[in-house]
Amino acid sequence: MQKTLFLPAKSKVLFGSIKNSKLLIIETAFSTKKYLKLHPAFSVKKAQHFLSICEEKDSDVKGVFEKYTHLFSVWLKKFSKPVRKQLLLKGLGFKGNISEDGLFLELKLGFSHLVKVATNLSELKMSMNTTLLVVEGFEAYKVGNFLKKIRNLKSPDAYKGKGFWYKNEVKIFKEIKKT
Repeated sequence: MQKTLFLPAKSKVLFGSIKNSKLLIIETAFSTKKYLKLHPAFSVKKAQHFLSICEEKDSDVKGVFEKYTHLFSVWLKKFSKPVRKQLLLKGLGFKGNISEDGLFLELKLGFSHLVKVATNLSELKMSMNTTLLVVEGFEAYKVGNFLKKIRNLKSPDAYKGKGFWYKNEVKIFKEIKKT
């Protein structure tokens, strides 16, 4: 049996081995590498823009080929388009920018000091104008965890709306007491 899978754009595919195990290495658009251990009963060959997976003739594994190729295609598909999330910073005097060396996210959130957050995650790409933070990455949980960490610094206020809001988030405000 043979199945052909298309490669994601802007990614490089390499092959390697460690201790008699074959590895498939994908270098993503953000220059990070992801590794997948290949099953010994299957051979993988790379052509221009696709991979072909073939079942070895002398393999005793039956019924696993379809499941393996499905999981393999799901794994490849996650590198085709990065996850992108945006945070808006609302409030008078609240600002942010990325430091010149790119190692810190500097936020002015109304405290007596500047809040610095380390951005040493090489798997995330981020940009910020004064009030909009855009974070991209190929793994959704890393993007979400980073944005949750940022949002907890100044969570949204239910009365005036100050703080970090996800872009396109529905904002429901509470009514201020009138005496």
